[in-house]
Amino acid sequence: MNRLGIGIIGTGGVFEAHALAYAQLASRARLLAVADVDEPKLHLAAGRHRIPAAYADSHELLAREDVDLVVVCTPPSSHAEIAIAALEAGKYVVCEKPLAPTLAAADRILAAARRFPGRLSTVHQFRYLPEVQRAVWLRDRGDLGALFFGRFSRYARYRRPAKAPTSGQPPKGARSTWWGDWEVAGGGVAMTQLIHELDLACHLFGPAAAVSATVDTLSEAIGSEDTCAAIVRFESGAIVSCYGTVAAQRTWSGFDVFGSLGSVHHPWAFECMDRARREETLPAVLAVHPLPPPASQPDPQSSAHTPYVAAVLDAIDEGRPLPIGPDEARTSVELCTAIYASALSGSHVALPLDRTHRHYTGITRADYEVRVRHGRGAARVREARGSSR
Repeated sequence: MNRLGIGIIGTGGVFEAHALAYAQLASRARLLAVADVDEPKLHLAAGRHRIPAAYADSHELLAREDVDLVVVCTPPSSHAEIAIAALEAGKYVVCEKPLAPTLAAADRILAAARRFPGRLSTVHQFRYLPEVQRAVWLRDRGDLGALFFGRFSRYARYRRPAKAPTSGQPPKGARSTWWGDWEVAGGGVAMTQLIHELDLACHLFGPAAAVSATVDTLSEAIGSEDTCAAIVRFESGAIVSCYGTVAAQRTWSGFDVFGSLGSVHHPWAFECMDRARREETLPAVLAVHPLPPPASQPDPQSSAHTPYVAAVLDAIDEGRPLPIGPDEARTSVELCTAIYASALSGSHVALPLDRTHRHYTGITRADYEVRVRHGRGAARVREARGSSR
């Protein structure tokens, strides 16, 4: 088997997850080149991972004939330009989430991807979590029955506490300065964190039909929302809650999926009131997607992206379209846009959103600053902090 040549564009925080994943899959892929406009970061990343070539101009990386697959790890606002250029250079493309910060940019990528079918994938690596794969397996086999309710949540820390450096790992500091910038990131917690859960909700429940949501900046000094709560009605009739914050004290995520015959949960559990069905179903799903060994510890050199990257390499080896194509990735961007539209207008928003929708081209700082709540929640937090001093 020939090893694929890999080039990564962007050396921000998520670069490490990809570099480690390709290192774990070194028998199948070679990390040949990296590019970034920030030259000090570029050369630190190249040296740390012993990458042979480093470029300040991504076009030089795209011109290499030995680079078969390009990984886009830049801020969301540059995804469209780089992904389209990589496709036109004849490369396979893996683009970090979100596919784009706006529906307009996502559709530009889609138009290009349709000229190069099957060659673009978006990184929604949590689809490859064992808990998610068990949920999909149980749903498809009919063990959950008709899905009618779900809950998806993600909590994160915006300000990361100082930690002693880990041997062989880059220092972990504050989030990137562009994080939460409407023009660069496309939003805050919903677009850059909860987008994972929005993807999982659509992956498990199908097309969304309508959404009602609230967002606000309750704690952090960013230009977009740090907290989001949304209720999504799906075309099937199912109701799903999706909520998240980056004002948490620890990072955590989870979900619950309820059906007429059983439910599945993360942290892992399968529940069913029919004892015989439960005793037959639980061993069956664990035989396909087993639990980890009881005493296993996470490997500091491992990456949560590795199962996803392996699936991309499998598809290339077998001549199949790459997993999680741009049409699927657009779905979560559209749902996120609808969440913002609902929160900013204070009204129920139906999907799909077409090109005439006010927020098809994105949300601006001005849109957010005149939102329905006018920041009263954030003002109350500031007042409470002031009175406690």
